[in-house]
Amino acid sequence: MGFPKLNIIISIFILPSCYGATVFAAAEQENVTEIDIGVIVGNEIQTALELAAEDVNRLLASSQLRLLLHFQDSNGDPIQAASAGVELLQRGIVAMIGPQTSQETGFVAQLCDHAQVPMVSFSATDPLLSSHRCPFFIRLPHSDAVQMRAIAELVKQYGWRKVVAVYADNDYGSGALSSLSESLQAVGSEIAYKSAIPTDANRVFITGELYKLMTMQPRVFVVHMTPELGKGLFSVACEIGMMADEYVWIITDGISTALDAFDASALRSMRGVLGTRSYIPRSAELDNFDSRWKQRLGTQNPGKPGKLSIYTYYAYDAVSMIGSALQKWDNRVFSFSKSPSNGTTELKDVKIFRQGDRLMHLLSQTDFRGLSGHLRVEGGEIAGARYEILNVVGESGYHKVGLWTKGDAGISEDAGNLSRLESVTWPGGSRTVPKGWATPVNRQNVLRIAVPIKRVFNQFVETTPSGKETVVSGGFVIDVFNEVVKRLPYALPYKFIPYRNIKIDDLVLKVFTKEFDAAVGDVSILANRSNYVDFTQPFSESGLVMVVPIKKADSSNAWAFLRPFTLSMWIATFAFFLFTGVVVWVLEHKRNKTFRGNLRNQVLTCIWFSFSTLFFVQRERIVSSLARGVVIVWLFVVLILTSSYTASLTSILTVKQMEPAIADVQSLIGSRAPVGYQKGSFVGRYLQEQLGIHPSQLHDYSSPEDYATALSKGPKNGGVAAIFDEIPYIRVFVSTHCGYTTIGPTYRTGGFGFVFPKGSSFVSDVSKAVLDLSESSEMQRIQNKWFNMTACTKAGAQVDSDRLSMESFWGLYLITGTASIVALLLFVGRQVYGYTRHSSVPSNSSITTHVKSFVNYMDRREPSSPRRKIFRTGQYSNSNYNIGNYNPNDAPEFRTSMEEREMSMRTISTSSASFSQGGCSSGTSSSRRPWVYRSRDVDYIAEEDAQYEGP
Repeated sequence: MGFPKLNIIISIFILPSCYGATVFAAAEQENVTEIDIGVIVGNEIQTALELAAEDVNRLLASSQLRLLLHFQDSNGDPIQAASAGVELLQRGIVAMIGPQTSQETGFVAQLCDHAQVPMVSFSATDPLLSSHRCPFFIRLPHSDAVQMRAIAELVKQYGWRKVVAVYADNDYGSGALSSLSESLQAVGSEIAYKSAIPTDANRVFITGELYKLMTMQPRVFVVHMTPELGKGLFSVACEIGMMADEYVWIITDGISTALDAFDASALRSMRGVLGTRSYIPRSAELDNFDSRWKQRLGTQNPGKPGKLSIYTYYAYDAVSMIGSALQKWDNRVFSFSKSPSNGTTELKDVKIFRQGDRLMHLLSQTDFRGLSGHLRVEGGEIAGARYEILNVVGESGYHKVGLWTKGDAGISEDAGNLSRLESVTWPGGSRTVPKGWATPVNRQNVLRIAVPIKRVFNQFVETTPSGKETVVSGGFVIDVFNEVVKRLPYALPYKFIPYRNIKIDDLVLKVFTKEFDAAVGDVSILANRSNYVDFTQPFSESGLVMVVPIKKADSSNAWAFLRPFTLSMWIATFAFFLFTGVVVWVLEHKRNKTFRGNLRNQVLTCIWFSFSTLFFVQRERIVSSLARGVVIVWLFVVLILTSSYTASLTSILTVKQMEPAIADVQSLIGSRAPVGYQKGSFVGRYLQEQLGIHPSQLHDYSSPEDYATALSKGPKNGGVAAIFDEIPYIRVFVSTHCGYTTIGPTYRTGGFGFVFPKGSSFVSDVSKAVLDLSESSEMQRIQNKWFNMTACTKAGAQVDSDRLSMESFWGLYLITGTASIVALLLFVGRQVYGYTRHSSVPSNSSITTHVKSFVNYMDRREPSSPRRKIFRTGQYSNSNYNIGNYNPNDAPEFRTSMEEREMSMRTISTSSASFSQGGCSSGTSSSRRPWVYRSRDVDYIAEEDAQYEGP
């Protein structure tokens, strides 16, 4: 049984250039039927499709499949394209190629979705056309969204911040604008203006539009339109002088792909233009196709040369893609069903391709190398992208100056990589990169900047009278703004307009309502104001502080000796004296007789020992090694404390001391004393809402002189106890008025910033310039110019406390506390170990019994270590002997029992002999005399028989 006959129809839409009909089919096998092909439009594209079909049919010969191309003509009209599409779908086609424009493709793609027929486009670049909207749509050229990322990277590399979009006023031109805007924003640039040129615009219209663009500041133009409209645009631009120095023109592939077809006159008018175009690498297959195409075209149209374009290669690859998918077709089943549509008769006759999903799946798996390069489909698009950067050099044509590549991963957010560009010829023949902006011809575009005028604090904004008007002549804020404008990447013409209303909030509202284009002055950045306007980065130090009078400290006070230490320092010092005494008592109580006795004596000994260390007069002997370590560390701490106290007290009593009249903000709030602030500022509202100060306590003042008067009067004489204001104002005040200082914390605020309307394009540029200025030495120079730091400022800007606090000594207390605790732990551990070894309490006794037993064990005195008596070196006298200096070698050692010692002592007490010099000597007689000595002159050292005395 033979195979059934198959009809595979591929439909192609191309812009009309001539009309005719031809048949492309040959019956080489009995199972293949000849199909008539419609009307031929566009010799270049038709020839490429014929060559592609021939190549594919040779590959499909073994499958007994043959592509039969059927052509239709849309004449560039979307309606005709839709009608032709319906006609073709009624015939039962399995795939669609074309049409040529994005607008036509949008109509036909919806019809193909309805008929479930895959559609392959070789020219549509509209970003709105995608497989998400049209599931059966695939395109070979990259979307304009990808091309706009390449253009944005080009703009970024040259540092241009604003561009003007010049585009054709149709779906093709406007469809790419949103992609261009997003891509530019991603690199920190923006579209400053959009100029729409109708597709049928004449030279008069184009001239008027270009003259309008000449009055604008940006000089970078991105042109996105058809080749014919582009040639007319550049012809006019060259005539009126817009192809001169400082101008930048960038064309998209809508024009750059047709540069090979432009004549010398058109190329001459485009000298210096940059362009982007899809990059197609040269290959042997491409060269072979070019040769075949020229030969075939010459045969079909003798004497009429044609020009190859990128879309010719894409058209060839579109047929190859379908052929590649059909090679994977495992059967020859291509079936259709009737359309379920209840609409017009034409749509009812459209045939639904039942295997459309399967063919679409095979097309989506395309991965081969075509004439245009490596083709791999991802999400209805070709993965990866490469755009070459072209530079038109005049009549001789153009040359490649760079390459932009996008990874094959298909990540839409990928910004791509732009290679280093070669030397570019710019409009006017210059080799210097244009700035991208110029001073506008129309001076009506000058920014109207409001400047708040105050009669005080002239260091910020300075004005001078000029006839009946007031002119802004200088000031810190004005100098900063002028310097910032110099650092902008473009010219910014502006005019200062004095604004006399003292309320800054009213000025902000004027900017919000567009009465002013901006505001420059000592305007604070606040959250509620940012709801209406945009602020730049602050150019001044931010913060709200309190200023109070300085008074002389009274050093003649009877309690002045307490001032060196704060209360917390006194308490901590006293506590550690007691703590150290207790620790030493615990460590010595068990072995040292001095730390034993009744409770009263033990407490007094403990207190006496700890406080006697303050003067290093402690006489109690320490026998425990742990106690000795604790005492050594404590004596070091005492040395530091006494030295610091002595130095501080000396300074207090001998040096003139100044202290603020108010200790801190909390004491001010608690006293409910009157408080002052600057009139017209936000500070009054801040004090009420954030610090809880009652409105009756607040008084507003207008000038630094008012501040000084109110503070000098004080709260009891109709003045105020303190003034709150922002740091820049307070610095001016304390630099010109002595006897005042800032105290307390700094309450964070936004600082001073320049004001622009919401969404203003100047905010980011001015903010960057502010940061650049802040990091330079120029800002310091401006500050020194307007804020002279006098001796008054340096002497009284801030008064530090002269009292020593725990912040300076907590490390010492940490050291001695740690040493004491470690010694206690070691001692207790040793005692617990000894108790467990010698305890006679049964193990099954109650916890209370064990505790009592352990306490008794701790309180019981340990035996003293054995020692022997040796006389101290000294001079003794006896009524019967002249005794010189004591020599240990001459003194006999004696050891007696306890009874003999008591008898000797009684003998000493009853003896009438007395020593007059305190010495001793040995006689020559063989009999021993009892040694008579003062007990206070005896040292107990070495070993001695121990005698347990009990607790």
